[in-house]
Amino acid sequence: MAWKGLQLCGFERHDGLALDLGEQNGCTWLEAFLAIHPKLGLGELARLNQALWSTHPDLAREFSERLFSEYGLRWCERLNDTLRALCATPLEFQDWVDEKAPGVRELAPLLAVPDVRDYALFLRALPTMQLSKSQAMLALELVIELSLMGRPLNDLLPSGDNGGAYLRRLEQWRRPRSSESDEQWRKTVVEWPWPAQVQGQWQRFGDQAGLEIKIRTTSPQDFHKKLERLLSIRDTWSSRS
Repeated sequence: MAWKGLQLCGFERHDGLALDLGEQNGCTWLEAFLAIHPKLGLGELARLNQALWSTHPDLAREFSERLFSEYGLRWCERLNDTLRALCATPLEFQDWVDEKAPGVRELAPLLAVPDVRDYALFLRALPTMQLSKSQAMLALELVIELSLMGRPLNDLLPSGDNGGAYLRRLEQWRRPRSSESDEQWRKTVVEWPWPAQVQGQWQRFGDQAGLEIKIRTTSPQDFHKKLERLLSIRDTWSSRS
């Protein structure tokens, strides 16, 4: 499909006819584009933003604010800067961003570096790591912080796909004292008298650390019993604090 001769989809095709929505329906470029692409991720929007400003700046000036509002984003210079930085990252990372859908603010570390292309090896490796979205965003933040503090980028690249071990290594470099304390708590928590089908782990949540507890229960009565038994964990924790 196209709008007044401007192709809007089917870019892999090299021949054939295209339905021109601008000529047939008299709609605006924005109406035609949204009809064809009702949902786009940040990576896709970053490439669209770059294409519009480089090839059709008149459309970009006219429709940017309304275009991005349709995708739940407020057009501003910071969003524009974030999209430009994201567009300079490897396609593998952009596709991962589209899949995991982090917020614009979570990509803010990309704005802190002079040239995001210097981090291409890390950004290609990040989607392959066994990390949740929040853990991956923390890894991004830590790698950029550590590099800006002077640690060589080669030291910061993952050496395998063990995301948990990789993240702990980054945290140890970034917060040596906190990491040492966290490791001691992790070993201590494993020895606590956990009820059956209850798992507890010591985790770091940004600047804070604490217990993450997972409970498997089969009934309200079973749930109540497990909560009662967790009181012993509370007492053990209090005695160690």
